[in-house]
Amino acid sequence: MFFRKAAIDKLRQRAEWGMRDLPDTIRVPALESYRPHEVVIALEESTLDDLAFAMIGIESQIAEMRRPLVGLRELYEQARKRGGVGSNTVSEVFLQNHSAEVTK
Repeated sequence: MFFRKAAIDKLRQRAEWGMRDLPDTIRVPALESYRPHEVVIALEESTLDDLAFAMIGIESQIAEMRRPLVGLRELYEQARKRGGVGSNTVSEVFLQNHSAEVTK
């Protein structure tokens, strides 16, 4: 175990590989009937399949976190296209009569 941990520490020192922030453990998400519960595995004990499944889980979390950002960005862009300016509220831009000027 100590040898494996030391190997991970050496990998973290490989700046050219960008591995400084390797986690100590990975979370392998549940996989339907194969693995009903999430598993936490020490990095040095994980298989390449474990790494792949952990990456899929992280990518899923990132996608979920990005959804509000994507929605807000679209709202902002649509408001600007409708003539909204920085001091307008969302309600003013989208709920006002479209023929009225959209400024405060």
